[in-house]
Amino acid sequence: MRTLIAMTMLMALGLVFPAMAADKQELDQLENRVKQLNAVGAKPEMQDIAFQRISTETGVPVETVRKQHQRHPNVGVAGLMIANVLANETKKTPEQFLSQKEAGKKWLPIAKENNVTVAKLNERLDRLAKAISG
Repeated sequence: MRTLIAMTMLMALGLVFPAMAADKQELDQLENRVKQLNAVGAKPEMQDIAFQRISTETGVPVETVRKQHQRHPNVGVAGLMIANVLANETKKTPEQFLSQKEAGKKWLPIAKENNVTVAKLNERLDRLAKAISG
């Protein structure tokens, strides 16, 4: 009986650890992508293009996106895109998500807690990347 319990626990751990590794990889990929897009979008000549793309993708007026950036300059353009996509999907305010990010929370857990897929975020980030890559 002990052997059966031990075997069952080992099998369960075998299923949990790969899932945890996949989540970490997905988290790292999203965070790295956000950093890369933020670096490109931080260039003065790219900011207006990025703000316009965020506006087009989310329906948020460019001036509102600009004000979000002024209130949360460390979030970057990719973060602004994610916050506004999350807001569209959840009917919450972008400010809620921007504040969570500034408090140290990562984008992937925020998205998952709000039932927004990484695929949806990546789709929008793809369009942002195309717009600011020149």
